[in-house]
Amino acid sequence: MQSDRIGTVLSFSDAQSLVNSFRSDPEAVCIISSNLTDIKLQKLMSILNEIDKNVKVIVISGNATITNVNHALDMGVKGYITRHASAIELEEIVLNVWNEKQAFSKTVSEAIVGFYANAHKPGATAEKNQITSREEEILHFIVEGLTSSEIAGRLYISPRTVETHRSNLMHKLNIKNTAGLVRYALQKRQQL
Repeated sequence: MQSDRIGTVLSFSDAQSLVNSFRSDPEAVCIISSNLTDIKLQKLMSILNEIDKNVKVIVISGNATITNVNHALDMGVKGYITRHASAIELEEIVLNVWNEKQAFSKTVSEAIVGFYANAHKPGATAEKNQITSREEEILHFIVEGLTSSEIAGRLYISPRTVETHRSNLMHKLNIKNTAGLVRYALQKRQQL
């Protein structure tokens, strides 16, 4: 599939065809099924990373458990989408991954945020209680893959304010980057 707005998108039914095409076009976005029959995802990611360390991979899955999403992120996957996602949603995720952002389908984002919200119920630990409701909103939008400017537009605040909240979240949680914030939300979801 080719688009004027992005480069090549590779999706094949077998890993070897995907690898061969990726060797010719390492800037491509690769869409990979979570249930490959001819190779494990971890092995495929290792092969693709040997070709290009900045490989852009989106996993498509029938059901996205937090454990699987977290495992995929640890392997370097940039996007995760369920098979129930719409074509528009898939296009948006491909564009985000092409632009080197992490991106998730709505179902995956809702699972991550749902976990995070449940972690804030009464009886939560002090670590969870120190996060404000505004920071929780910001984290929700970060998990959805929105930029600071996009978050600012949705919340009617300045991008600088969003950056302050993002920075506060990272400081409170002792996390160094946005990928870490997403991973934190995934890990907390997994613990419920």
